[in-house]
Amino acid sequence: MSSTNPRRRRTGTAALMAAVLAAPLFVPVPAHAAPCSQLDKKRGNCNLDIRVPGAGGGGGGTGGRGGSGPVLPPPPEGLTPDQANDVAPVPGGPAPQPAAPATADLVAAAQASTEYPTPTVHTAPDGKTYVRVRTSLWIEGFDNVQTQPITVGAQTVQLVATPKSVTWNLGEKTIVCDDAGSKDGKTCNYAYQRSSASRSGGAYQITATITWDVRWTCEGADCDEAGGSLGVNSIPSAPTPLVVSEIQTNTGQ
Repeated sequence: MSSTNPRRRRTGTAALMAAVLAAPLFVPVPAHAAPCSQLDKKRGNCNLDIRVPGAGGGGGGTGGRGGSGPVLPPPPEGLTPDQANDVAPVPGGPAPQPAAPATADLVAAAQASTEYPTPTVHTAPDGKTYVRVRTSLWIEGFDNVQTQPITVGAQTVQLVATPKSVTWNLGEKTIVCDDAGSKDGKTCNYAYQRSSASRSGGAYQITATITWDVRWTCEGADCDEAGGSLGVNSIPSAPTPLVVSEIQTNTGQ
């Protein structure tokens, strides 16, 4: 039996070690790594933290480190990662601004804050008139109503109410006048046909109700609309007594 040439055995061993050392070191270290005494101490391969490209880190095993950065949440539904980066708040940056309120909400606030004058009733003759005598009717408070502007962000809302007519409930009849009336009675008047003697307290309780046409406007880049109508609003006066008497005539014999 022929013996193995020692020089050839040493040469084979050296070739094997060279092949091992030339191989890539991207090999995960097993959980039960060989003791340092069994490794090549000259190369310092004692339980090295060897990473495999593309592999995630973990808290167990040989204590390998994790990935190279924080794990980001998936983008919102319907957005690409680039779009999500565009809308995402910048850490440490200013807080996002609240959304602009709806214009309708500002209009409702203006409407709730509107103060309408209560009409004040006047007649001539004052407080007492006569059957078939033209009685002048007029009021105070027949004026435009305008709210203070409400500004939020890039929109300013204002409400304007314009008086359109006055409805007079005269006890005997209801009439409508297109303006406030006047003391001379040219635009608003009435002649009673019956006295008020049979009425409670001997007087008619008359009222005047102003009807306003209410509109709103909005100016600014955040306005949903430029303006619109809120319909009409009616405010009555307090009841005012008016005595209507018969004219007494004396006929000679």
